Amino acid sequence: MKRLTYHSGALSRTIHRAASALALQWRSPTTIPRATPLMVAILAAVFVVEPALAELPTAVQAGSAASGDYIEIGKQYFKNGLIVLGLIIATLGFIAVAAGGIAKFNEYRIGRAELGDLGVLAVVGAVVLVLMVYLLNEAATIID
Repeated sequence: MKRLTYHSGALSRTIHRAASALALQWRSPTTIPRATPLMVAILAAVFVVEPALAELPTAVQAGSAASGDYIEIGKQYFKNGLIVLGLIIATLGFIAVAAGGIAKFNEYRIGRAELGDLGVLAVVGAVVLVLMVYLLNEAATIID
Protein backbone atom coordinates (compact mmCIF):
# COMPACT_ATOMS: atom_id res chain seq x y z
CA MET A 1 0.00 0.00 0.00
CA LYS A 2 1.39 3.37 -0.96
CA ARG A 3 1.66 6.13 1.55
CA LEU A 4 0.33 9.48 0.50
CA THR A 5 3.11 12.04 0.59
CA TYR A 6 3.21 15.70 -0.26
CA HIS A 7 5.28 16.87 -3.17
CA SER A 8 7.02 19.53 -1.16
CA GLY A 9 9.30 18.20 1.57
CA ALA A 10 9.08 21.42 3.58
CA LEU A 11 5.30 21.25 3.76
CA SER A 12 5.43 17.60 4.77
CA ARG A 13 7.89 18.34 7.59
CA THR A 14 5.77 21.24 8.82
CA ILE A 15 2.62 19.15 8.94
CA HIS A 16 4.46 16.33 10.68
CA ARG A 17 5.84 18.69 13.34
CA ALA A 18 2.41 20.26 13.93
CA ALA A 19 0.75 16.86 14.26
CA SER A 20 3.36 15.58 16.68
CA ALA A 21 3.16 18.76 18.77
CA LEU A 22 -0.61 18.40 18.88
CA ALA A 23 -0.32 14.77 19.94
CA LEU A 24 2.14 15.67 22.69
CA GLN A 25 -0.03 18.50 23.87
CA TRP A 26 -3.10 16.24 23.91
CA ARG A 27 -1.32 13.55 25.94
CA SER A 28 0.12 16.07 28.31
CA PRO A 29 -1.43 15.94 31.79
CA THR A 30 -1.50 19.73 31.95
CA THR A 31 -4.32 19.86 29.39
CA ILE A 32 -6.69 17.79 31.54
CA PRO A 33 -9.09 20.14 33.34
CA ARG A 34 -8.48 20.29 37.06
CA ALA A 35 -11.28 19.69 39.53
CA THR A 36 -12.25 22.91 41.24
CA PRO A 37 -13.34 22.96 44.87
CA LEU A 38 -16.86 23.84 43.75
CA MET A 39 -17.05 20.74 41.55
CA VAL A 40 -15.79 18.58 44.42
CA ALA A 41 -18.37 20.11 46.77
CA ILE A 42 -21.19 19.46 44.31
CA LEU A 43 -20.11 15.86 43.81
CA ALA A 44 -19.80 15.36 47.56
CA ALA A 45 -23.28 16.76 48.08
CA VAL A 46 -24.71 14.47 45.43
CA PHE A 47 -23.03 11.27 46.52
CA VAL A 48 -23.02 11.75 50.29
CA VAL A 49 -26.74 12.17 50.92
CA GLU A 50 -28.30 10.90 54.09
CA PRO A 51 -30.79 8.07 53.55
CA ALA A 52 -34.45 9.02 53.89
CA LEU A 53 -35.08 6.25 56.44
CA ALA A 54 -38.71 6.06 55.39
CA GLU A 55 -40.63 3.03 56.53
CA LEU A 56 -42.76 0.99 54.20
CA PRO A 57 -46.43 0.82 55.13
CA THR A 58 -47.64 -2.35 56.73
CA ALA A 59 -49.58 -4.74 54.51
CA VAL A 60 -53.31 -4.32 54.82
CA GLN A 61 -55.21 -7.47 55.65
CA ALA A 62 -57.96 -8.26 53.19
CA GLY A 63 -61.17 -7.49 55.06
CA SER A 64 -61.85 -9.14 58.37
CA ALA A 65 -59.97 -12.38 57.72
CA ALA A 66 -58.08 -13.85 60.62
CA SER A 67 -54.34 -14.25 60.35
CA GLY A 68 -53.79 -17.71 58.89
CA ASP A 69 -57.29 -18.26 57.42
CA TYR A 70 -56.14 -18.44 53.82
CA ILE A 71 -59.53 -19.39 52.40
CA GLU A 72 -61.12 -16.26 53.86
CA ILE A 73 -58.18 -14.11 52.76
CA GLY A 74 -58.58 -15.49 49.22
CA LYS A 75 -62.31 -14.67 49.27
CA GLN A 76 -61.58 -11.12 50.41
CA TYR A 77 -58.99 -10.64 47.67
CA PHE A 78 -61.48 -11.98 45.11
CA LYS A 79 -64.07 -9.46 46.31
CA ASN A 80 -61.52 -6.66 46.08
CA GLY A 81 -60.65 -7.82 42.58
CA LEU A 82 -64.33 -7.62 41.56
CA ILE A 83 -64.51 -4.08 42.92
CA VAL A 84 -61.40 -3.11 40.93
CA LEU A 85 -62.98 -4.69 37.84
CA GLY A 86 -66.02 -2.49 38.40
CA LEU A 87 -63.78 0.58 38.59
CA ILE A 88 -62.11 -0.45 35.32
CA ILE A 89 -65.53 -0.84 33.67
CA ALA A 90 -66.56 2.63 34.88
CA THR A 91 -63.31 4.11 33.56
CA LEU A 92 -63.80 2.49 30.17
CA GLY A 93 -67.39 3.80 30.05
CA PHE A 94 -66.20 7.32 30.84
CA ILE A 95 -63.55 7.09 28.12
CA ALA A 96 -66.13 5.80 25.60
CA VAL A 97 -68.57 8.64 26.35
CA ALA A 98 -65.78 11.23 26.18
CA ALA A 99 -64.49 9.84 22.87
CA GLY A 100 -68.03 9.86 21.44
CA GLY A 101 -68.49 13.46 22.55
CA ILE A 102 -65.22 14.51 20.96
CA ALA A 103 -66.12 12.72 17.73
CA LYS A 104 -69.59 14.32 17.66
CA PHE A 105 -68.09 17.77 18.32
CA ASN A 106 -65.68 17.21 15.44
CA GLU A 107 -68.64 16.32 13.18
CA TYR A 108 -70.44 19.48 14.35
CA ARG A 109 -67.35 21.56 13.65
CA ILE A 110 -67.07 20.15 10.13
CA GLY A 111 -70.80 20.64 9.51
CA ARG A 112 -72.01 17.04 9.37
CA ALA A 113 -73.94 17.21 12.67
CA GLU A 114 -76.10 19.79 14.38
CA LEU A 115 -75.65 21.29 17.82
CA GLY A 116 -78.74 19.39 19.01
CA ASP A 117 -77.02 16.09 18.22
CA LEU A 118 -74.09 17.11 20.38
CA GLY A 119 -76.42 18.12 23.23
CA VAL A 120 -78.35 14.85 23.04
CA LEU A 121 -75.11 12.88 23.17
CA ALA A 122 -73.92 14.88 26.19
CA VAL A 123 -77.18 14.36 28.10
CA VAL A 124 -77.50 10.67 27.24
CA GLY A 125 -73.80 10.08 28.01
CA ALA A 126 -74.15 11.78 31.40
CA VAL A 127 -77.24 9.70 32.23
CA VAL A 128 -75.49 6.49 31.20
CA LEU A 129 -72.43 7.34 33.30
CA VAL A 130 -74.50 8.21 36.37
CA LEU A 131 -76.54 5.02 36.01
CA MET A 132 -73.41 2.92 35.53
CA VAL A 133 -71.68 4.42 38.57
CA TYR A 134 -74.83 3.89 40.65
CA LEU A 135 -75.15 0.25 39.61
CA LEU A 136 -71.46 -0.46 40.19
CA ASN A 137 -71.67 1.18 43.60
CA GLU A 138 -74.65 -1.02 44.49
CA ALA A 139 -72.75 -4.08 43.27
CA ALA A 140 -69.78 -3.12 45.44
CA THR A 141 -71.98 -2.86 48.53
CA ILE A 142 -73.58 -6.23 47.75
CA ILE A 143 -70.16 -7.85 47.26
CA ASP A 144 -68.93 -6.54 50.61
